[in-house]
Amino acid sequence: MKEDSNISVETDSIYRKLQRHLNTLPIGYPKTESGVELRLLKYVFTPKEAEIAIKLRFIPDPIEAIYRRVKKKVKSIEELEAILFKMYEKGGIRIKRTMEGNKQVNLYQNAFLAVGMFEYQVKRLTKEYFEDFLQYMDEGYRDELASTKINQLRTIPVEKSIDIDHNVANYDQLENLLENASRISIMPCVCRKGQDLIGEPCQQTDMRETCFVLNDSVDHVLELGWGREITKDEAREIFKKVQEDGLIIQPGNVLDPSYICCCCGCCCCVTTNLKKLERPWEMITTNYYAEVDSDLCIGCETCVQRCQMEAIIMNDSIAEINKKLCIGCGNCISTCPESAIILKKKERELSPPKNNTELYLKIMDKKAKLRRREKGIK
Repeated sequence: MKEDSNISVETDSIYRKLQRHLNTLPIGYPKTESGVELRLLKYVFTPKEAEIAIKLRFIPDPIEAIYRRVKKKVKSIEELEAILFKMYEKGGIRIKRTMEGNKQVNLYQNAFLAVGMFEYQVKRLTKEYFEDFLQYMDEGYRDELASTKINQLRTIPVEKSIDIDHNVANYDQLENLLENASRISIMPCVCRKGQDLIGEPCQQTDMRETCFVLNDSVDHVLELGWGREITKDEAREIFKKVQEDGLIIQPGNVLDPSYICCCCGCCCCVTTNLKKLERPWEMITTNYYAEVDSDLCIGCETCVQRCQMEAIIMNDSIAEINKKLCIGCGNCISTCPESAIILKKKERELSPPKNNTELYLKIMDKKAKLRRREKGIK
């Protein structure tokens, strides 16, 4: 019994080391009192895989560089390659493929929990894992995601809400994102799948394939069996239903996103956790907000039911929008029978980072500034 206990302590120590390592990434992985974060890691990584994951970085590395760091833990570079691919299949790490001359080269890097390992569990998701993930959100991960006030996703308005006078930037137009995509795939929403597993299905839509993956990332979706490739016209048809059901369109917070989420207020981890923050408006990344014309509003409350952020209340039978909660999705506008709600552009327009590297470097820079501020260093 004592020997088994020692093995358990040693195993936990490996996962704790991995937790500390992942906590150094742009999107960290904080420790909790309950240790729920270790259970999430054990679901994805074996102890040996955890030891290897500790030697990966946020920056993608070729296998030769990784082998130099872990050669005492594996018999050969071929064994390492097999282990890394297994970790990739289980959604524990990312593989970036690049060309060196005529040869394709795999580069390996750590994945964040979200956006990352959590979404990559779409085929492996269990009730227990999802419950642990929700617990971790409440015990520390939500605060980690909000710590820099730089979001990994942004909100773009539904097309029916956009007026020609808005002068909408290309990166805020869904059609532009679809038209510029070289390839498109669709996969199930892991959040809704999780809610199904715990017996709390989505109240907003019966759709489950609502996560779009674009461009080169389509290869990963198909290789790992997460979803299927679709045409641009098929994507437009799905988005038509998405907008009819009142889902919020949220692409990655970059100019050329690799994914577009379609979120609701009852299932999706982005919106549900946004509403739990003390100051949610600090984390909202959008260039628009909705405004009610009180002279036109008839008090039908259609918009109240439509709003996924619970940003609309009735005040003397007139709809009133809390601008601190409004994310400018435009869903209330497209179904208002009296056209009493309009989409307004914010005075200060937010232009998304060029790519993911720029986004996460921006997050790391903000974290460094916050640490200096805590220490009283200018």
